[in-house]
Formats: sequence, structure tokens, C-alpha cells
Amino acid sequence: MGRALAVVFTTLVLQALWGSVFSSLLGPRTAATKTVDQADMDGNEYCHSCIKIDNICYNHTYLFELPAPFDENPVVEIMGIMSKTNIIFYTFDPKFHDKEYSKVGYVSLYHPELSGVISGAQYFNFRPFDIDHTKKKVYLGGSDGIWVVDDIDYIPIYFTGKSNLITNVVVKDYVFYTEYNREGIFKYVDGHYVVYLEDKMINKFILDVDYNIVYFNVSGLFISFLTKNHEDVQISMEPWMRGLTVDMKGTVYAWHINGIYKVTVGEVLSQSTLKRVTSIAPDAMTFDESNNIIYSIKKKLYKLTKVGTSKCFGR
Repeated sequence: MGRALAVVFTTLVLQALWGSVFSSLLGPRTAATKTVDQADMDGNEYCHSCIKIDNICYNHTYLFELPAPFDENPVVEIMGIMSKTNIIFYTFDPKFHDKEYSKVGYVSLYHPELSGVISGAQYFNFRPFDIDHTKKKVYLGGSDGIWVVDDIDYIPIYFTGKSNLITNVVVKDYVFYTEYNREGIFKYVDGHYVVYLEDKMINKFILDVDYNIVYFNVSGLFISFLTKNHEDVQISMEPWMRGLTVDMKGTVYAWHINGIYKVTVGEVLSQSTLKRVTSIAPDAMTFDESNNIIYSIKKKLYKLTKVGTSKCFGR
């Protein structure tokens, strides 16, 4: 009897210690949301160092600090990984004395000593960007239109939208973008433009695997079904999502100050949903070539790697 009590006491102590460790790793933006069955914890398949997201267990790893010359309050708003080179691109606000108010930096995921900042012969103020993984090019929007760099020299070459302030850039076969204080989403096709959602102001948008546009504005979060004859579906009234991204399968995720959310398009389109899958609240997030989550909080970069069990602490 005494030994059994000792085992139970030791287990409770370990749970408390692991909770403390994860709180320090993930910062103040996470909290445990689910109790754990003792029999599951005693099993050989239980992952004590993992976090459960959407019923999948991920091992949590701190990688490194992003090396760009941030200002006093470092925040990354947009992040992406070129799948063929494992180079991370990310936005940042430079130090106050810099001539530009926004820049895009890059760093190797596996060799962080290889890093830099995209720059050229003029002031670009790059912020929104997206990656063409097939051509190994990055399209960047700034205060003077859209520019493109390759994976060799990172020298910006003009693409389109001269003299316009670009607020979003999405690459999916073509380049889609939005401009400051203009309604609609523009699709660039061989020097011509096709406009979608031309009567709507768009804060941020992304395209999923089926070319549905997930976007948000001051009215909330919506899905627009470009290939189907269906009106837009509102899946949230929350207008202040921090960002949108897609995983390697084309599933859309949004993030907010209280967690990461998954967008699911229903078989009945009007029943499409937005579901919170974790209370981790990143500044920016993306997915690597293996569909693992890479996210940042301030300058710190973290990785969530899938493991072969669904038995772990739920969050």
C-alpha cells in the first residue's frame, strides 16, 4: 500500500514538473486544457514530452533566435519556408535608424549561421511575401509594387504593381495580391489582371488546395468558393486574426492571440467550420517540407514534430 501511494505521489509530481517545463518552453500563451488518464500515462506508447494538436502528438523543440536586426520590440508577422532549400523567410521591423520600416530576412533552418536580409539599390519596405516552391522564387510586396528574388543571389527584380503599396501576396500557379485602400484581390496573368471579390476590402487572404479563398476583414473570417456557385460562408465573426497559412496538403490554418485554428470546408459548404486545435499563440507560423509546424514568438523559433502516437498531454 505504501509503495502504491509513493508511485501515485511520484506521478503527480512528474506531471506538475512537466507542466512547469512546457509553460517555460511555450511562454505565457499556452495552458493545459485536458486531464490525462493514468492508464494511458503508464503505457509504453505515451509521449511525456509531446503536445497534442488536433489529436496528433507533436514533440516540441526550441530551435534558435532569428538573427535579423530587429527593433526594440521584435515581432515576426509572416513566415515561410522554401521546401527545396529549407530556407526560412520572415518579416521584421528593423531598428529605428534604418531607412526602411519593414524588411524580409532569411535563415537556413538547419544551418542558422547562413542568414541575411533582402535588400537592393532602393528602399522597398518589403512585408507580405509568398514562395513559389517549384521555381524556387520568393515574391515580395512593398511600398513600390511586387518584386521577386531567386534562391541564389536574393537580388530583387521588379515584377508588377509599380508605385503601389502591396498588402498581401499569395502564389498558387499565379501571383495573387491586394493593394492598400483598394477593394478586391488581383490575379496577375501574363501582364493582365483578373479581380476577385472586387467589392470587398481584404485584410488578409490565402488559397486552399481547391482554390477557395479564405479571407478576413473587419466583418470576420470568410470562405469564398471560386470554383463553385455558392455565396461566401462566414466561419467566424472575429476580425482580428493574426495571420493565415496553409500546410503542405493545402489545409488552411489561422492564428489568434488565444491559439491556432483549423479551417475545414464542409461537404455542405454552408457547414464549413473553424476549430481551435491548440492554445499555442504564435506571432507567425508555417509548415516545413514534412508538414511539421514551425512558429515564432518574438525572436525565438520553435518546431513541432509529429510523432507516431496519439497518447500525450492534450492542449
